[in-house]
Amino acid sequence: MTEQDNRGGAAPAWWTERSDGIGVSQALEVTLLHREESPFQVIEVFDHKAFGRILVLDGYVQASQADEFIYHEMALHVPLLGRERQDTSVLIVGGGDGGALREALVHDFVTRVTMVEIDRRVIELSKRFLGVEGNYDDPRVDLRVQDAGALVRDARARGQKFDVIVLDLTEPVGPSANLFTEAFCHELAEIVADGGVIVDSDSIFLATDGGRFLQEVSGGGENLVTVMRQQKILPHMEVYRTKIPLYPGADFGFFLYSQDGDSLRHPVRPYHGRHYNPDVHQAAFALPAWQKTWLGL
Repeated sequence: MTEQDNRGGAAPAWWTERSDGIGVSQALEVTLLHREESPFQVIEVFDHKAFGRILVLDGYVQASQADEFIYHEMALHVPLLGRERQDTSVLIVGGGDGGALREALVHDFVTRVTMVEIDRRVIELSKRFLGVEGNYDDPRVDLRVQDAGALVRDARARGQKFDVIVLDLTEPVGPSANLFTEAFCHELAEIVADGGVIVDSDSIFLATDGGRFLQEVSGGGENLVTVMRQQKILPHMEVYRTKIPLYPGADFGFFLYSQDGDSLRHPVRPYHGRHYNPDVHQAAFALPAWQKTWLGL
């Protein structure tokens, strides 16, 4: 493992995000605060004058202090508040920065949160540099530092179910790559409780030939949306979206997979976060015409 900390106050320099086959990238003038190679991936933390600390994994921006709350609030509160829930269990796959955990714990009706993150260093460095404040000491939290596939197989063997499963994954270029498979999707579908939902997400690009997903471009294959829809692993999909400034393309889609197909577009409880509120919840399901056509909705 190599580790680097910037303790000397080096001047900012231009950093360019990994672009793979996209042919476009964003550049940020940043100061490197930390870089290391964990057993799983390259972890970098930068500081930006306007956006604050930025977490980067294998060359892709994962979270910034300026806008992380947008993604985390929309990923958790829409599925949690979109239907009446009591005694709710949540599974977070990934989420090492702690933001998804923070938002899940906001609600008293959430009684159990299992978080599985393969790389302990992402958790440690996020706590140290980002201060996202996911409370791992909350008695409702069961943190597992292990491969998510093994946890899902174990839950399936024990008959354990979850009401909301959030896939808070990196692009399929590092430790998440083995989760972008049909086999994993089938196993995941078997641990969704009655009335439960899986939440997946991805950056969206518009090209002259139609929409594209970052996961497909960066991984050189299919993303989970394609796998879930082609195989009808869970028969119903509902889509909502938001804008996240520092994610590639900025346009960001969320995909809800369920067995019963009940719509989650209307919040059943009032809640106001920094970004999320009931009006934003409902408006997020209004998709542009080209996205509806592209997704076949």
